[in-house]
Amino acid sequence: MRDKTLAFVFPKINLSVKLIGIIAFAMLFGHLLPESTQAFLYAISLTLKEGLLFVLPIIIFSCLFSCLFTFQGSKAVGFMLVLFIAICLSNYISTMIAYGVGTLNLSNLTVPLMDQSLNTTALSPTWDIQFPQWVTNDQALYLGLGLGTFFSFFPNPKAKQFSDSSKALVYFFLEKCFVPVLPFFVLGFILKMQFDGVLNQIIKSYLELLIVITTTYILYLLLLFFIAAKGNVSRWLEYLRNILPVGLMAFSTMSSLASMPTTIKAAQKNTQNDRIAQAVIPATVNVHMIGVGIAIPLMAFSILLSFGYPLPSFATYCQFALYFILAQFAVAAVPAGGILVMLPILETHLGFTSEMSALITALFILFDPVVTITNVLGNSALVIYIAKFFQPETEEEQVLTPDI
Repeated sequence: MRDKTLAFVFPKINLSVKLIGIIAFAMLFGHLLPESTQAFLYAISLTLKEGLLFVLPIIIFSCLFSCLFTFQGSKAVGFMLVLFIAICLSNYISTMIAYGVGTLNLSNLTVPLMDQSLNTTALSPTWDIQFPQWVTNDQALYLGLGLGTFFSFFPNPKAKQFSDSSKALVYFFLEKCFVPVLPFFVLGFILKMQFDGVLNQIIKSYLELLIVITTTYILYLLLLFFIAAKGNVSRWLEYLRNILPVGLMAFSTMSSLASMPTTIKAAQKNTQNDRIAQAVIPATVNVHMIGVGIAIPLMAFSILLSFGYPLPSFATYCQFALYFILAQFAVAAVPAGGILVMLPILETHLGFTSEMSALITALFILFDPVVTITNVLGNSALVIYIAKFFQPETEEEQVLTPDI
């Protein structure tokens, strides 16, 4: 009954379309709503955020534990270690590329400081419930990392049952409870920014940023495949032709999982190794996310500047990047899953406020189709590197692929 009610309020329309509608509504009609109504909707958004933060340690632990637990059962421990290191290294490089692009280019972007003088009053919520923090996100992260790694080497039937049950429970909460009310989560904060007089400035400020992110995606992906081809232009073009259906599938479905069969087929063509392709793609589809690694930091930098905050120092960013790449193993494969787990990290290490968190959530969801395409194509590149590591392309020296 609850699902039918939610479906009536927010029918099955693309989440990005819903957010565009919400932002347009706030810009055109938000000021017409009574202040009490805006305060009420803002309070709902704050409550939803507090509820998410309350259960987020469970989400982080369950997703991270289940992800690492899936590595167990492989007869080639070396393959598992190489794959894990490759995922971490690739995610870290993409995050550091975002830092370089951000520090070099954001100062040239038109990202004006939010003019807080436009409105001398700020919208206050009707209520503000603070849920207790029973365990920190960092503790859940380390616990999931430790136990997941331990049981990947020492499989246990009860651990597997716990992994499956906890993962199912988390996905039920996200898919059936939180994702359906994401529009309410964003709406209150959008109305808050509209009431405070900063929403119109924000909308005008970020188109150029999205162009920078897209350009970075294209150049980085082209470089990855060019290096994989060892500078051979004909092979490079062959790689690109093989992954074209993958990009089209990712764009049409906006899902890494739905694109996985096409991704595996393209990887088999690019690597000439069915076993590597069939092992790497499923294991990396939800954890190797160069699109997320580039987009979220660049969006965060732009938002920090627009709200009058300085960019983080390199030392601060390195600490942020460490937690960021670990948290990518805890991302759930649901709409906005790539940003929801990152919100506490942004607030803890980059000083994000609630309004800034809502803004980056909206920006990320609006840009999610392009992020998904980049994640999927990044997986297509990673599998080529993994295959080359285990099976060098020389006739004289052939190394047997691991028994996967």
